[in-house]
Amino acid sequence: MIRNWGLSSVLLIIVSGCATSDIPDKTAKVEPQRPVLIVKPVEYKKEVTQISAPTSSSKVIYGKASFYANMFQGRKTASGQIFDQGKLTAAHRTLPFGTRVKVTNTSNHKSVIVTINDRGPFIRGRMIDLSSSAFKAIGNPRTGVLNVTMEILK
Repeated sequence: MIRNWGLSSVLLIIVSGCATSDIPDKTAKVEPQRPVLIVKPVEYKKEVTQISAPTSSSKVIYGKASFYANMFQGRKTASGQIFDQGKLTAAHRTLPFGTRVKVTNTSNHKSVIVTINDRGPFIRGRMIDLSSSAFKAIGNPRTGVLNVTMEILK
């Protein structure tokens, strides 16, 4: 009896080792997906203008100008437009959207005409935030901040 029981247990162990499991693996393998940013090609146009003396009806403001970081590219501005570094746009705290402004670098007298389409800058001492292409038109982006005059053209 013990002999049969021992033989039976050995056979059972051998047979169970050869069996396959029919239970499916319930852990789902999900690969993490990274967000996709679709960037449309941009046509760059610069509206660099010649320096002219301000007219008596225009208001000239002196201050500091900086430029937007690249992280805002493709995001909505306060006016609802999509921000584009290639366009000649700017942010101002109080001027109405659509206002055209002539910004002139006081050190090299280069100027550019921009359209206000956003709010900012929110850093004390800065008067206007320019898009990257507008900033490059009047100064070196490595400086980061420029002394400028701002003439409201309407």
